[in-house]
Amino acid sequence: MKKLLLTTIIAFAFSCVSASAAMVMLDYIGETHVTSNNIERTLIATSDDGKAYNIAIRPLEEAITNSDGTVSIPLEYLFINNTKEDVYLKYNEYSNIFWDTTLDVAPRNMTAKIKDYGVVPAGVYSITLEVQAIDIETQDVATTSSFSLQFIVPTFHELNTYSAAPEIKVSAKDAFTKNVKIKNEVSPMIYIRSNTDWVLSVDTTDFAEAEGKFYIKTESASGKVTSRLLERALITPDTPEIIIARGIAPAENEFVSVEFSMENPDGGYIPAGDYNYKVKYILREGRDK
Repeated sequence: MKKLLLTTIIAFAFSCVSASAAMVMLDYIGETHVTSNNIERTLIATSDDGKAYNIAIRPLEEAITNSDGTVSIPLEYLFINNTKEDVYLKYNEYSNIFWDTTLDVAPRNMTAKIKDYGVVPAGVYSITLEVQAIDIETQDVATTSSFSLQFIVPTFHELNTYSAAPEIKVSAKDAFTKNVKIKNEVSPMIYIRSNTDWVLSVDTTDFAEAEGKFYIKTESASGKVTSRLLERALITPDTPEIIIARGIAPAENEFVSVEFSMENPDGGYIPAGDYNYKVKYILREGRDK
């Protein structure tokens, strides 16, 4: 009798394990995608049985933080798009993502988004979510699991110039005047977006042999530009890189205004004509100095 009872208990235990084995799980598809307004990560919801579920997500933390804890993005910027709408998430509250969904035939895609936060410094950002699946037939909680949602934000640098190419016009009077500085009529504005500390320089290796002496310096800059070229620097092909500004992250359309100028050659004048000289702006990661 004891042996029969023990066998029955073991059989019942195996039955319980089998009945509770169904799992609704989240996983990633692809890498983090960063745009000017969003940071996105595509997720997939799967199940190992044929039942229909309501699926909800509950954030267990109040912010998305990077791995070293120096950057914290409030939860209000995090959404889940279920291909129909953006679902807003609140701390320690469940938000329904899918309704009456069967996952064994066709897994469901969703996109986790950080929206309209601005430039996010490079790094790994994470938040712990609780995933709850409710059985449609019984209205019981079928499974509850935790999921670490991660956004891996790569380094990016972006610069734009919206003004026309700088132009220096030499008048008849200036053409024969020694040691006169003639500057560009409209100073170009360089706009910078970067999620790391940055360095802005000009590459002058393609600068042709010039009729006069050409110089570069900065005229003005925005608040996160920590240093800039205040004294004129001579442009020659022999000094291919001239650093004109440095700044700190994150940079959201920081700007630098640049002045180009020229002087007549020693003991000579500038022949009439149009001259084109090339410099290339380079934005790269760098440490503030």
